[in-house]
Amino acid sequence: MSEELAAVADLVRRETGITISHSRQAALQGAIERAAPGLGAGGFARVAKEPGRHRDLVDRLIDEVTVQETAFLRDGDQLDLIAWHSLASGAQQSRSGPVRVWSAACASGEEAYTLALLATEAFAPAPAPVEILGTDVSRSALAAAEAGRYRERSVRALGPESRQRYFDLKPDGSYVVTGELRRLVRFRRHNLVRDPVPPLGEDSFDVVVCRNVLIYFAAPIAGSVAGKLERSLSQNGIIVLGAADALTRAGGAPRPRAEQAARRVPEPKFAAAQPPGPPPSRAERLTAAVRAADLGDRNAALDQVMTLIGQDPLDAEAQFIHGLVALEAGEPGVAAAALRRALYADSRFAVAAFALGRAYDALSDFAAARRAYEQALRTLDPDDDRHELLLQQIQVNDIAAACRIRLGGAV
Repeated sequence: MSEELAAVADLVRRETGITISHSRQAALQGAIERAAPGLGAGGFARVAKEPGRHRDLVDRLIDEVTVQETAFLRDGDQLDLIAWHSLASGAQQSRSGPVRVWSAACASGEEAYTLALLATEAFAPAPAPVEILGTDVSRSALAAAEAGRYRERSVRALGPESRQRYFDLKPDGSYVVTGELRRLVRFRRHNLVRDPVPPLGEDSFDVVVCRNVLIYFAAPIAGSVAGKLERSLSQNGIIVLGAADALTRAGGAPRPRAEQAARRVPEPKFAAAQPPGPPPSRAERLTAAVRAADLGDRNAALDQVMTLIGQDPLDAEAQFIHGLVALEAGEPGVAAAALRRALYADSRFAVAAFALGRAYDALSDFAAARRAYEQALRTLDPDDDRHELLLQQIQVNDIAAACRIRLGGAV
């Protein structure tokens, strides 16, 4: 990456937290050309320093580099976990108010309106006691969200009844959100990296939804943002993160509560205080290790996986968990070694290849990281259930999305 282009990439990182890798430099050059035709990277970097032109120019570049591809009911299974009635009861008891929801990095608004739709249907026929805030760093995305006008691609997951109830179909084939949803949603600009969290003037939230956003951030920034989001919750609030975000987090940052809950890891089938009996099975040890890792208990997770590795050094799943624990502890070298052993034992272990790419990224070995992400994409198999315990609700399309972003492609 040239010095001029690196300067613009650094500007984007400082403004938004988004890390633009070497593999995405062509995409960054295209974004610069669209934001400021004819300037080039060097000219853009110079003009961006001028006080009178800085803000408008940088905002246009942010609009170009932020990914705004989304749709109604995207990854709807995650949102189905929101217990609207329980949240409403808690909100009434704590402050006699509505359920407060924050759709952070909402892009063009589909997610915020989806939350309004789900809440409306959960409380029907009564009005939904819900307030939804949608925020994004991109001004153009927020303008689209305010307009609430969408094409077929955005509403493709909605059935005919939902389309008829919640949208006005226009002669040009576009769908415009009706007042039934609009009354629940408001939008404002907010930068997750630079602005206060929660946004200035906002009280705590009962639900924070921030999905497939952390994948754009370097690990320290992702951990910082996740921590701030958790602190913006009410006492019994929940966070919903994207599965791809969970895959990319590393560096030892504590996991937000709802990320743990969303995985729904089964309870281990044994406990240390039980009377002596048969030793735990391999499946039971893996279950206990996954649960301990999710709860941030590194030592307990390592106790289980190192026992399995001692019995079989080529236990791919145990090596994989060892690698994840090391990655989250900020030990990418240890993680890479464990993940290489997992892939030696099972070369088609796609999620291990992805995690290895993250370890190499942390080691600044970008060529090796790229090879690992490419291996993950080659070996992803939707019908492969060998690693069901490890994947839980993380699906292969989430892994693919995260890989493509690291390789410089679209989600």
